[in-house]
Amino acid sequence: MPEKALGLHQISDPPARGIRRSEILETAARMFAISGTRTSLKDIGNECGILPGSLYHHFESKEAIVIELIRRYQADLDRVAADALEEQRTAIPAPLRERVIRFGQAIAGCAVRHPAALLMTLYEPPTGASDELRQLVGQTPTAIHDAMLAILRSDYDGRGSVRAGVDPAMLGDRLCESMLRHGVADFHLGPEAQDLPDLRCRILLDGLATNPTDTAALDTSPAVRAVAEAAALWHDGEQDNERRAHLLQVARHEFARRGYGVTTLRDIAAASGISAGTAYRVFPSKENLLNVIIDNFETQRNAAWDAVLHSPSTPLEKLDALLGLHVRLQERFSDEIRIQFRFVLETPLGARRIAAPSRLHDLERLLEAGVNSGEIRRQDLPIGLYARCVYEAFWTSEGLLRQAGPERARELARNTVLAGGLDREFS
Repeated sequence: MPEKALGLHQISDPPARGIRRSEILETAARMFAISGTRTSLKDIGNECGILPGSLYHHFESKEAIVIELIRRYQADLDRVAADALEEQRTAIPAPLRERVIRFGQAIAGCAVRHPAALLMTLYEPPTGASDELRQLVGQTPTAIHDAMLAILRSDYDGRGSVRAGVDPAMLGDRLCESMLRHGVADFHLGPEAQDLPDLRCRILLDGLATNPTDTAALDTSPAVRAVAEAAALWHDGEQDNERRAHLLQVARHEFARRGYGVTTLRDIAAASGISAGTAYRVFPSKENLLNVIIDNFETQRNAAWDAVLHSPSTPLEKLDALLGLHVRLQERFSDEIRIQFRFVLETPLGARRIAAPSRLHDLERLLEAGVNSGEIRRQDLPIGLYARCVYEAFWTSEGLLRQAGPERARELARNTVLAGGLDREFS
């Protein structure tokens, strides 16, 4: 009779089996973080020194490994949230700012411990994923959001509070999302990344501006007008050729929905309602399609960015305009942005650059000019790390943008990144 049927395997070998299972999970996590979803079960087996057939004694599929990694990550996030709430109940009250930053650092630490699972949950699962995996990936980490909101709403003896006009729930969402993105954008920087969660929190809590901001004045700045003028010229490209324009529109949606790696030109042709032969006559390859889509997006984004930098506005006004530009970009070019984010899931190390070096250099110069003029807060970290954190703060999560809408998302960005979410008396 088979050993499994007798229950002998469970009795005689659970420790060894458990150790081997943990080894497989750790190896898979490391490989997913480096090579993304392209990692196969065979790749994992080779790295562990296990034949693919033997892997099935531990996990029935690659997806089963992914599900286990995500469950472990979510359990760790829940533990971090529970610890924060317990500290809130039992510890000697500390200033609100200090408690928020401490919790933010704990969230960021959890994200760094689980880079593979984090990647899987930040983006939609691969095409063909099971309902179980889709449900897992679609779950918002409510425990950390609830804990952050509870901390923001607490106020011990007036030792700091959320500024009037700032929605605590949305501020909490921005803080949590920023801490999670640290695990994707910064963890590969090594030791110098350890101070970035603190700076990310301080940007959202204290703001970049040294003095209270004037919304009416910002609304009429030359930099904001430059964004509006550039956005008025945005287009999808190829408008003179109806067939090319239609194929590009469908390709944008399919690449964003399915991922570039698994989408074929035949898939795009079928979704477009035309034959594959016709599609190949219009675009010789899917790479050509992708290049046209991304080049069109980047050309228009760069034109708007450069228009802001070349405007006669102050450094703070330019940063405000760039905040607004990114909300507009996310609303107008959502498919293009999702395509780029999906490359992070498919090829993490190859796509993990937070921004083009030239754009980070632009921000470094803006921040230096603003600090020197007294408009922008000085930070102790190198200017390059400051610029990285500011660039990351430009982005609003897709869920928050969908929930709040572009106008409220723009207002929240100003109320946090520029003005700071906490009363200035305490920041």
